[in-house]
Amino acid sequence: MENQVSDFVLFIGRFHPLVVHLPIGFLILAVILGISSKFETFKGAYHLLDLTLWLGALSAAMACAMGYMLSLEGGYDTDTVFLHQWGGIALAILAFALLAYRKKAKIRQLVQRIGFAVLLLLLLYTGHLGGNLTHGSSYLFQYAPNPVRKMAGFPPKIDRVHKEITHIDSALVFEDIITPILDARCITCHNNDKIKGDLLLTSFESVMKGGESGDAIIPGNSAESELFKRITLPHDHEDFMPPEGKAPLSKEQIGFMEWWIDSGAKTNATLADLSASGEIRDKLEKYLKIGKYNTILNNPIDPINPSVVDDLRASGFNLASLSENLNYLEVSAKIGQKISMNQLEKLTKAKSHIVHLDLKNSGITDESLTIINTLPNLIRLRLDQNPITDDGIRKLTDLSNLEYLNLSFTNISNASLALVKDYKNLKQVYHYKTDVSGTEE
Repeated sequence: MENQVSDFVLFIGRFHPLVVHLPIGFLILAVILGISSKFETFKGAYHLLDLTLWLGALSAAMACAMGYMLSLEGGYDTDTVFLHQWGGIALAILAFALLAYRKKAKIRQLVQRIGFAVLLLLLLYTGHLGGNLTHGSSYLFQYAPNPVRKMAGFPPKIDRVHKEITHIDSALVFEDIITPILDARCITCHNNDKIKGDLLLTSFESVMKGGESGDAIIPGNSAESELFKRITLPHDHEDFMPPEGKAPLSKEQIGFMEWWIDSGAKTNATLADLSASGEIRDKLEKYLKIGKYNTILNNPIDPINPSVVDDLRASGFNLASLSENLNYLEVSAKIGQKISMNQLEKLTKAKSHIVHLDLKNSGITDESLTIINTLPNLIRLRLDQNPITDDGIRKLTDLSNLEYLNLSFTNISNASLALVKDYKNLKQVYHYKTDVSGTEE
């Protein structure tokens, strides 16, 4: 169908984003005039109401026509387009109806009050759908407070914890490097609500699926990968991505994309797994703003005894190697399992190997922290959703390599922050929903 639409129709349709702001402004002004004219101070502005309604209705009709033409271009979520389209049509009809009914003096006030209320709600709803088509359905509520997110049907955000990359070799190439590039430069045109060229770039699976032009990514061959071709075209080429008016990928970002594709375009590979060259490593360290962290991960350590690994897993822990080239471990409590002191003491058998420890919601108490304090190489520690207090934090005196600490949903206060502020390597502390001043939202 896309090929059957004339270029002239698509050209006119592209003016929809420009024209659509006219009815928004005129109709909001009409609502303000309709409400404020009840007050003596603003009665002089009442004569402008008919003019603003007329301009609002006319521009809404124009926006509807151009919006329909734009929809013929394709690449948008059809359900959202349908609701947005009919919301706009209803908005134009209601504006014309209000203009007509204002001539009937006997029902003028009743129609005006009800009509303007419906007009405002319809304007907000239709505008919201238009925003979804342009930016994606999560755009408006991405940073909203949890109560607002809940009302809008989005899951709560407990805190704004972004993964801290503490060592370049542990960075997941697709998740930590490629995905942020796609999110910043490509996602506005290739999301669940706006799928230009049938290409969705919201997950590894969708990226690898490709679009109407074929494979977006061909592992091991950036030169033949359609996505890479588009981002490296001359900026004035009609197929250049992202389109004119949006910031293109930087030279560094293009280089990272090329290296990832030519390295096999894998989803869960770390930088160490892909044996990145020294040049790529240096560029990524600078790009990811990885500073001068402590040198624990640069110090070689012998592999852990397999019997210790088996014992820890049998005791209720999940274990994973930080990367294939490092013998350090990530340890976490199994979901829903409470960890006893006896279980926790078994961690000391691997105390030099454990650098990441996740004990979220595992029944950890103040007494338990005495054992955790014996793990000298800890870099990341999650203790959120446990009944620990300031007394427990006082037991964590020897974790000099700690860079990340999550204490959200615990019973700590400002005293705990004062205790950990002297940790020389600490970069991030999270304390959402605690008694620390200013954490309640």
